[in-house]
Amino acid sequence: MHAGLSSLLCVAAVALTAITAQLASAAASNPPSQVIQGIPAVNPVKQPWIWPLPQNWERGSNTLKVSERIRFEGKGARQPIISKSIKRYQDLMFKKEDYPMIPYNWSTTDNKPSRSSLNTVVIDIKITDDHLDMDTDESYILTVPVSGKAVLQAETVYGALHGLETLSQLVQYYPERRSYYIPNVPWKISDFPTYKHRGILLDTSRHYYTVQEIEKIIDTLSWNKLNVFHWHMLDSTSFPYVSKKYPELAAKGAYSPRHVYTAKDIKHIVQHAKERGVRVIPEMEAPGHSTAWGYGIPEIASCLNTQPYFGYTVQPPAGQLNIAHPKTKEVVYGLINEWAELFPDSFFHAAGDEVVMQCWSNDTYITDHLQKNNQTLMQLFEEFVLDMEDHVRQKNKTVMVWQEMLLEYHFNLPKDTVIQVWIGSEGVKEVTEKGYRTIVSAQNFWYLDLGFGRPRSNPYPEVQGAGFNHWNRVYSYDMRANLTKEEADLILGAEATMWGELADPNNIEDRLWPRAAAFAERLWSGYENPKGEALTSADAILRLLPWRERLVLRGVRAGPLNQGFCTRNPLDCFQPPNLNK
Repeated sequence: MHAGLSSLLCVAAVALTAITAQLASAAASNPPSQVIQGIPAVNPVKQPWIWPLPQNWERGSNTLKVSERIRFEGKGARQPIISKSIKRYQDLMFKKEDYPMIPYNWSTTDNKPSRSSLNTVVIDIKITDDHLDMDTDESYILTVPVSGKAVLQAETVYGALHGLETLSQLVQYYPERRSYYIPNVPWKISDFPTYKHRGILLDTSRHYYTVQEIEKIIDTLSWNKLNVFHWHMLDSTSFPYVSKKYPELAAKGAYSPRHVYTAKDIKHIVQHAKERGVRVIPEMEAPGHSTAWGYGIPEIASCLNTQPYFGYTVQPPAGQLNIAHPKTKEVVYGLINEWAELFPDSFFHAAGDEVVMQCWSNDTYITDHLQKNNQTLMQLFEEFVLDMEDHVRQKNKTVMVWQEMLLEYHFNLPKDTVIQVWIGSEGVKEVTEKGYRTIVSAQNFWYLDLGFGRPRSNPYPEVQGAGFNHWNRVYSYDMRANLTKEEADLILGAEATMWGELADPNNIEDRLWPRAAAFAERLWSGYENPKGEALTSADAILRLLPWRERLVLRGVRAGPLNQGFCTRNPLDCFQPPNLNK
């Protein structure tokens, strides 16, 4: 072959190889479109698919492609909590479902392929301190332009965390194009929570949860912009906390050596929660619901495991702390000292609910003490409670208690006590008109464990059940009802509760989600937008349906809200009844 021809062919081969590589790269970044067929699916996207709904949002009509290699820049991105969260969101942002149950309605935005793509997000955080408490600023501002860099601004790392979650929800996978897009750019979102305290109570005494299972629940709390994990660790049924000073409590009071929480476990959970903007508030259940304490230290318990239990406890097994025995205060104060160090949050729940007087009135140690000291049982009870709470305050903690302390026992509680209301929504009015701050957990709306039988596992058919709080009932409850402005201002927030009689790690996610998400939006978004327009369940369901699907895509076993056709076509199913028929 002629030398010149040979050289020409070599050059051509090299050029062909380069062109082939460029085509392959282009194909990878712009894969061929596909046609997906199925039954109709129409969601009008009346409001953005963001849960909970931001306070202020403005959207455009363009569609912006998102690079799967998106970068995060700025000093804020280098904050330790944020840098860890970026790694999580670089995964969460790009979850995909090739055949989604709820396809995004791309007709609501200009769905032509964008000429530019979102490659960079700049994070700007004003305060570098990562202290987390009830008064921590959680606000953020997120702007996503048609071209250029997105900008996330926040006062604290915790506001930035919420902004990253919102950004992740803006990203939609487009199955036909096999790429990720943000519809309706440009976006301008200015957001903040309506209530400071937005929590879930989890009972890990009646059924045990591993550290990893608790962490997964906390992850989902953070995605819903909830910021409190109320840890009901102790109850009559088990004492899983391994105390440094009183190890015998867990050794004899836990279900087994495997069903315990060590100081190391607690520190790990607290740190995991903090890195997701979630506070961990411990509840020391005392002096009621305390049977398990007595297995390790019998002298501090009254009516320990008395049979039959009727009249001695609201729920088996029977047993309360012996409020007259000096050893009881010693143990309680010792545990408070340990928890004050393990749980850095400024709130500490001192319980005080559901005591049964007959348990104490049939304890000869207590009746002898009353006679010797010329006291009534209620006087002794109040003395024990107030002394316990004072010890908590000495640790620079704000005391939370259940409503019975104020509304049933009528104890003289200091005005800095926070009262958690649970026995019906009417308790909110009773507590706030007395001038106390409150956390609302009205059982007739926000107890998520109800509706599966009560008492649990009781074989006798005449025992009545309790109502199921479905998502719309959860969403529709206005805890400000019948309050003056001054009373409403005393509401710090709320907690939805998941008591553990019939919930364990095998069904907890279905029981919580998406009903707890409906609860979360009320606490974050409130009841009206800044213009005074009501946030309605009719609008919310159009966003809650796809949010549930996104939770499932993230690995949460959230329960369905309706059958598949209605999930895809909510307006065809959720129609008001025809009252003319």
